[in-house]
Amino acid sequence: MATMNSTRASAPPASARARWAPSKRWLFGLLGLALLGLGVRYATLPPANAGRALTDFSPERLGAQEQQLWEAYYYRQWPRLLGLLIQVSREQFGLSPAQALYAASVGTLAQIDWARNGASTGAAEAYMRDFYAYVKGPTGGQYDPARAAAKELRWWAVHRDAAHHTAGSAALEDAFTDLYVELYQRSPEAVRPAARVRAQAVALSDQWLDAGMPSDSPLLGQIREELIASYRALHQAVARP
Repeated sequence: MATMNSTRASAPPASARARWAPSKRWLFGLLGLALLGLGVRYATLPPANAGRALTDFSPERLGAQEQQLWEAYYYRQWPRLLGLLIQVSREQFGLSPAQALYAASVGTLAQIDWARNGASTGAAEAYMRDFYAYVKGPTGGQYDPARAAAKELRWWAVHRDAAHHTAGSAALEDAFTDLYVELYQRSPEAVRPAARVRAQAVALSDQWLDAGMPSDSPLLGQIREELIASYRALHQAVARP
């Protein structure tokens, strides 16, 4: 009995216990913090190929994504292009969602400026310099960002200067080869097969443009298959030391 009386004497009064009961506002605040923590965790979570994405990517996903990117560019669907660039940045460069959002934003600005101004302002190349400088660290790349940006813009310029008629273009194949040599630090002989097939995909894209860019064109599927084949050849080339 003495112990029971002692226990009752040490218990806080009902009014004190009520003051410590969590309110709905407190519970919602705690839930909000938990969700914020999960959101931050997701936003900074790198993909499975982080740090080795330049040599460990899915040719199928990357080829399909790039075909959709080209389609969004020519339709001037900039929000869609941004979303696709986020996917590409994660697949090709091994970025977290937050990193991919920033990189894709810079890449989208480069595409918009190029569509409007070409090389006249130099802004597109500056954006791509920022892009390649930003993704270099997470990717573990050995390339020079300024050279990579210049070579990226080179194939854009070759395509535009040819008035979008590049079938059999040695200049376009060379531009892709030079870009791959810089980005992946492989010999021209190793990456040229991938460059050749990607140039063929561009030629098919030119046919689609000439046809009026129909959304149901079978050419879109052919472009996708050529891009997948190109990335398969590139994956084979860069997987070798």
